Amino acid sequence: MRKEHKTLHFVAATIFTIVTFVHALRLAFGWPLVIADWQAPMWLSWLAVFLAGSLAALMWKYAQG
Repeated sequence: MRKEHKTLHFVAATIFTIVTFVHALRLAFGWPLVIADWQAPMWLSWLAVFLAGSLAALMWKYAQG
């Protein structure tokens, strides 16, 4: 795999890991997420933790090898 691809996978893995961590913190502390007048339900963060966490794991795997 080319070095550019590993770098891209590393950056993507880092971003997905941060997103997963922030949503996990939201779930742990019950932080509200409000966009304009809409308050995002907590189940949306559960979904984000699952999806972003899965993508983070996949990107870390690709970044390693």
